Amino acid sequence: MKKCAVSILAPLFVVMMTGCATVSMVDSWKDPKLPPKSYRDFLVVGISQKWQMRQVFEEVFTAELRKRGISATPSYTITGVEEKPSRESLERAVRSTSADAVITARIVATKQETVKSSGYVMTDRGYTNPIFSRDDVMPVDLFGFYGASTVSYATFDSKPVDVTTSTTTTIETNLFDVATKKLVWSNTANAVEPAGFITASEDFAKVVINAMSKEGFIP
Repeated sequence: MKKCAVSILAPLFVVMMTGCATVSMVDSWKDPKLPPKSYRDFLVVGISQKWQMRQVFEEVFTAELRKRGISATPSYTITGVEEKPSRESLERAVRSTSADAVITARIVATKQETVKSSGYVMTDRGYTNPIFSRDDVMPVDLFGFYGASTVSYATFDSKPVDVTTSTTTTIETNLFDVATKKLVWSNTANAVEPAGFITASEDFAKVVINAMSKEGFIP
């Protein structure tokens, strides 16, 4: 995956993050020109139009980093929780902390797939005349019908009887070096099947943090 050089904290996109139960890596990119560097203090930025979702995501991701003994700060605690963060406010947040790295996450695509299972549904049926005369007393059969009759015809149609929809959300994570203000690593992950947002954020954070560890970006 080829990436163009971008300035730190590139323009924000308005997105809403959805919760997912299964998260998997799709691809990643690392600047081959930069020497290996391990980061110990992160500013965590969730890019979302919904401030509640941004707050939850940043708190969860920060907590997962801290479990590994790494310092991290949710950006909303500095920029404010209800105001949409801007490039300027996030840069001020970087300067007000000891962060040596900024990690951002945003949704780049959401795709739904629908699978329809077909079955046969009776659309019409007919009966022969009851086998008794008009003068007879109509007997009631076991099922509550008057007279004895048999089905003479029935029509069926193939129609969808079951619909299963799966949702795949593609999330992009970018890691910026504070000293150089350059993008050093980018990761794309797919999250499949909606679930609780907190659980989804935890699953996503673990996948991304493990990937950063393998790349040597965190101890």
